[in-house]
Amino acid sequence: MAQTSRRQETRKIASLGLAAWVLLLPIALVSLGIWQTQRAAETLEHARRSSAELSTTLAQVKNIAASDPTAILTFQGAGEPTSLAALVAVSQIEAALSQADEELEISQIRRPLVWGTIGGAVLAFFGGALGLMAAGISGIRARVSQRQLIASFQRLRSLLPSILATVVIGFSIGVISAALFEAVSMGLWADFTTGSAKLFAVAVVLAVIAAYSAFMALRGLKDVFALFTPEPLVAAGRVIEETEAPELWRFVRSLAGRQHALLPDTIIVGLGQGFFVTESQLRLWPEDRLVTGRSLYLPTAYLDLLDQAEIAAIIGHELAHFSGEDTTYSQQFTPIYAGLWRALAALGRADGGRFVLYPAVKLGFHAMQRFDHAVAHWSRLREFDADRSGSLLATPADAASALIRTGIIAPAVAYVLQRAYAGPDDTGSDDAWPDLVAQTTELVTTNGWSDPMPLLGDRQPHPTDSHPPTIQRISALGVEIGDDLLRRAMRQPEPGARSFADDLFSDWAGLCRQLSKDFLDDARMMRDRRREVLEKVVAGASQETVVYDNVKPMIWTMVIVAMIFAGFGLTVVFLSGQLGLGYDEFAQSLIAAITAFGAVTSLLYAAFLYRSAARPLMVLTPDALLASRLDKPVAWTDVAGYAVYASSRFALRLWLNQDAPVPKKHWRAIYSKIDRRQRIITLGALGIKGMKAADFSALVGRYHEAAYARQELAAAMLHPSRDASADETAGKY
Repeated sequence: MAQTSRRQETRKIASLGLAAWVLLLPIALVSLGIWQTQRAAETLEHARRSSAELSTTLAQVKNIAASDPTAILTFQGAGEPTSLAALVAVSQIEAALSQADEELEISQIRRPLVWGTIGGAVLAFFGGALGLMAAGISGIRARVSQRQLIASFQRLRSLLPSILATVVIGFSIGVISAALFEAVSMGLWADFTTGSAKLFAVAVVLAVIAAYSAFMALRGLKDVFALFTPEPLVAAGRVIEETEAPELWRFVRSLAGRQHALLPDTIIVGLGQGFFVTESQLRLWPEDRLVTGRSLYLPTAYLDLLDQAEIAAIIGHELAHFSGEDTTYSQQFTPIYAGLWRALAALGRADGGRFVLYPAVKLGFHAMQRFDHAVAHWSRLREFDADRSGSLLATPADAASALIRTGIIAPAVAYVLQRAYAGPDDTGSDDAWPDLVAQTTELVTTNGWSDPMPLLGDRQPHPTDSHPPTIQRISALGVEIGDDLLRRAMRQPEPGARSFADDLFSDWAGLCRQLSKDFLDDARMMRDRRREVLEKVVAGASQETVVYDNVKPMIWTMVIVAMIFAGFGLTVVFLSGQLGLGYDEFAQSLIAAITAFGAVTSLLYAAFLYRSAARPLMVLTPDALLASRLDKPVAWTDVAGYAVYASSRFALRLWLNQDAPVPKKHWRAIYSKIDRRQRIITLGALGIKGMKAADFSALVGRYHEAAYARQELAAAMLHPSRDASADETAGKY
């Protein structure tokens, strides 16, 4: 209940945030535009009236000045009456008329900008409202049927880019117009001071940033259009032609015919990933081959450990996705849906500096989230239907056994592949390449299976879809998880017995060795790349670096403080009469003593800092950090994490591993501390001489990473056939 309540509260907050960005922000821009309209109208009317009045007055004064230049004229302004000679009045009225004409011109320039503010805000509002409405209607219709899900999404994906572009363009026009209006308005201020100039510059910069952000945002929106064309899926495996495995193709053709499903155009076998089918483009390595059409992927380690009935149930399940609406779903919906999610995620990550894109990104994510529940619902039903279809080719018990057995095979496959990935680089002849499929079978034959019960809540691996939990799929088949089912699913492979896969392929052992060679070649290449990266990291921190406390600013501060104390003390002593102290010798002596103490203390502290400046604050060696505040070095491999702080006071904070020794700090290190319970070391300083906080943090990071890289390289040289991840997996299959 509490979790549901928190989820509902989070959903409400998200909805309020969306409404604020998509609806309330444009409304606020409209309100600003209306206010600007009133100001523009008042200013324009005032400028026109002033210009007309001053023109009339100027003509009258010029006539008087022409007949009597020395005539004294009295003008009634806002304050007291002003008397001026006619010739002087002419020059001042001309200046006032020039300013009035300038204000009139400015008023005429900025008046259209208010309509840009209002029009852009209205455009953004209607774009956002249309997007919310379209997302809501599409989400409701998507729950009616799988066909309606596809149709609703296709309509939304054709509308969404235009809607998002409308929001971006409208919001950009509104922000740019509002900023320019305020920038131009500053020309009407009577006292255009330095502060006014700064505000003017800020408004202009804001408008320029908004314009640039709009341009970059619209360029970014092109990615949304581009990613409607899905990218190929990537998998490791090899295409199996019918000549290489005639029995496999005959078996698959028989299963497809029995359930009236379409036959796959391509059958692919590989070492991992699990069973799946797809109608999307599939790029296979190591051949870098692009496969199109209907593809069926079969993992070899699973084929070697499943019997005929279980394989029939699984392949029947996969082929069921090639029938009915699943074909349209997999071709027209799943890859494009995933691609659009990737596009929006890319826009969200690229939003830094493009604030005008943020409302559109929020709206795009909301529109996609409206489909999530419907997608999960129909995906769940598709898997249940495919399970039932596959069980008709064997029995429900066979299908249930296959679900459990594939779940417990996965950890064994992962262990063997991880161990092989970290294995030695000796190659020799092709016959020397190990058979990782046979190793997986031998592993479970020797060591048995892990407990299947914790795995029943897991989902079967698939490159595009999220399957329902295994326990729900078994329940939907009407099979009870009892001792008989578990005994069948956890049967041990018979040593030396041929698997059903041997009958399906002409050269099963040769195929498994070829796939193992592909995997190990790739593993060796990845290890080589990893080694190159590690060696480069190590080379970047191979020498020691000495850093010093940045005491110079504090020394000068203390000298200045001492001078202030001394100056104040001398002033009190020699100018006591003027300060009202008279001949109060006690007061003079007390003030002199206090100021002398302050001056001497400041100078002594400055001298202490000057002497300490010659001592290194820290020495960063490839193996450890030596700090003058600590009684012993801190090995980099004992540091789990670090952070550099430079807000209130400069400090380097180190988080130690659980088994790392904790040093002690010197008593004089008053700004450093050791938290033994949390295993945190904080080294305080005035700063790092000649280095900013970010640069020092990067320096520490280089040494920290280099130490772990050196440790990894040393472990690889000592134990070339083992790595930590494989050791941790041992015994857990």
